[in-house]
Amino acid sequence: MSPILLYLVGLALIFLFVPMAMGKLKPRTVLHLVQHCHAVLLNGKSHLRWFGGLLFGILPPVVWTLSFKMARKLPNEWRPQIRTLLLPRLEALLLSPGGIAVSTLALLPPVLYLRRKVQDPRPIYLLLLYPAWIKALNAVALGTTWTDFQDVLAWVFYGVLHFASPFLMGWWAWGFAPTGAAQAFGWALGLQNLSGLCIHLAFPNAAPWYKDTYDATVVPDYFFPGSAAGLVRVDAVLGTHLYTKAFRKSPVVFGALPSLHAATAMCIACFVVRYGGKAGAAFALMYTSLMFWSTQYLHHHYAVDLVAGSAISLAYFWLISRIALRRIDDSFVRDATTRGIDRLLCRPAPHANDDDRLAREDLEAARPSARWSVSPGQAPARQVTRGRFFGQNSLDPVPEKEEGSQEKLELVERSSGSSHTDSGSDDSRRNSSEHLSIAYKQR
Repeated sequence: MSPILLYLVGLALIFLFVPMAMGKLKPRTVLHLVQHCHAVLLNGKSHLRWFGGLLFGILPPVVWTLSFKMARKLPNEWRPQIRTLLLPRLEALLLSPGGIAVSTLALLPPVLYLRRKVQDPRPIYLLLLYPAWIKALNAVALGTTWTDFQDVLAWVFYGVLHFASPFLMGWWAWGFAPTGAAQAFGWALGLQNLSGLCIHLAFPNAAPWYKDTYDATVVPDYFFPGSAAGLVRVDAVLGTHLYTKAFRKSPVVFGALPSLHAATAMCIACFVVRYGGKAGAAFALMYTSLMFWSTQYLHHHYAVDLVAGSAISLAYFWLISRIALRRIDDSFVRDATTRGIDRLLCRPAPHANDDDRLAREDLEAARPSARWSVSPGQAPARQVTRGRFFGQNSLDPVPEKEEGSQEKLELVERSSGSSHTDSGSDDSRRNSSEHLSIAYKQR
């Protein structure tokens, strides 16, 4: 990441100092701009508190990175047997017509559950197309002839954006999502990758490149070197040996299931869809499609690896949504907090108008209940409701409470009979009694 950071810093210096050299930008203006960016970044916090929040957000990804690097130190006698034939068989079963049908039916219960959580359920129904989408990407990735353009395109997503996207997503969440969403993204990403690493170590499986390189009779062990697979062609195009050497020294060689490339892409897609609206949904579909295609095109993962990675990512996103994102979104609407882009451009908070201020005051008065009614003569209150995509928040007016009917008292005459049987004689006698009871029934 250091070359990318140096490149961005260089661009910033060019945009700042070239106008200064031409006399169009005064040094005092540059100083004010730097002070403004510094204040925007701190957002009213002290340097120590801001740094503590940063460490809290990046803690899980850092723990995962260190754990991944130290995985090579595990004794080989502690590690389980490596499986080489399981994933190809599962992929053949998953991508068969019956597997597509069963997978689609399996997605029906969660789709029916999620449609009740959002205002517009139409995007949720697209999840039913996920098995067919995986099948189509697999056919495109494995059914095309290798070309330099496709090799470079797959390298950009698999070898570059996969490592840069968490940093870019963190900055995007800071700028365009409520305060605290970037930290939630760090925890979701770190926890899912830690879970994936544990599965890699406890349930090792060979990637497609192993079948391309070795015969089926060869029994693998943990001394086998890793392979860059299709990235070897990228090294040939770029004239380097970067990926060939890097994958040979990989700490986890047999970590095909689940695909952390797919899990990372799905995690980013969930956050972008939640806070990016329709444009975010379109970007998420494009990004995940190209990432899923590149992993299979370069022979680094099977289709079943992508499904497993997606499932883990969605599970942790749901967990983080329940724990943190709902509270963050409610605070964003209720307290009218600003996003990073709002502070940078000196714009008011998206929910800082009079109606929203009234809603926040009513919400404070009505806690802990999320619904309330208004007295005659007051402006209608508003409530925090679930939004369109994955629980995005919005403000909707609360419908007025219908006037209830007045309580009525009714006199009800009921008669009941009881029958008794005398077991001491052959003749049975029936005694019936009627009584009146007055009951008050409230409608």
